[in-house]
Amino acid sequence: MTFSSVTFCGRWDLQGIPRVCAPAAEFSFAFEGASLALELEGEARFRIEIDGKDFSILETRERKIYPVAADLENGIHEARVRKMTETEFGSISLWKIYPEPIPQKTKTFPLKMEFIGDSYTVGFGNSAPNPITGTAFSTTDATRSYAALVAEKFHADFQVNAYSGRGLVQNYMQIAPRWTIPQLYLYTLGGESPLGNSPSWDFSAFHPDILCLFIGINDWQGEGSHPNPAIFDAAYSDFLDFIRSKHQLSHIFLLSTDIFPQNFLPERIESVFSRELSRGNRDISHIYLPTPQNSGLDFHPNLSRHEAMANKLFQKINTHFEQKKCI
Repeated sequence: MTFSSVTFCGRWDLQGIPRVCAPAAEFSFAFEGASLALELEGEARFRIEIDGKDFSILETRERKIYPVAADLENGIHEARVRKMTETEFGSISLWKIYPEPIPQKTKTFPLKMEFIGDSYTVGFGNSAPNPITGTAFSTTDATRSYAALVAEKFHADFQVNAYSGRGLVQNYMQIAPRWTIPQLYLYTLGGESPLGNSPSWDFSAFHPDILCLFIGINDWQGEGSHPNPAIFDAAYSDFLDFIRSKHQLSHIFLLSTDIFPQNFLPERIESVFSRELSRGNRDISHIYLPTPQNSGLDFHPNLSRHEAMANKLFQKINTHFEQKKCI
């Protein structure tokens, strides 16, 4: 089938059969009929919305046709399929939609946003009842991460390019040392890139107005040595320069929070912020997001904490817009 009547949100490889790895990526379409099924391949969980309402959660693994809805009222419906999970290895393929989507009015968005980060931005384990119950697959809901919630508040087109366990200079416990966030960010499919199966990302395909950068947590966690502060700060500025070379952004929000046991991140981000100001860059702000008593899986922020983070970030971004109107 062709996918010309499907709207894709997030980083997708659309050079053939649509493939995706990114958390909170989604696709939406209109269809006519009383039932809906999706032919998908790969291990993931999806939040299904039909006609603007939560409908069900779909789990996929092997390639097959997955029934999504039945006994709907006859007529035209709108479906939104949102990826709840992160795909760290491999990718998810969308083979076919039954019935085939019908043309729909092109959606317009007032704002484009991008969120770059690690497991906090993924929404890792945020629906777990406590830090030790459940798995990452069963308790991660990227559609309710602070990033997705902020984008929803702004009715924005958005991307979440986030990679659990990865850092700016080094990854958590030195895992996959070559594949840090800046390296993975170059590719469309983070879970395929170390295998050599991902195209490079075409940065002209999506130009965000606002970019939120929440990186560095994993650089300062885990056993062993951690980055030299000067090296970390320089690498952060280099990444900012790369981002600016690809996009003419309205603003970049540098995010930080307290981390355990070596709570260096807020200090480092403030240092980077001051460094950028001294270089004449006025397109950035530093926002500290409190994350006390994390009770999600492996002591990550839970759903209520993500909501609090989203509320604060939304208010800060809103204030930024209001101030710009007065200038």
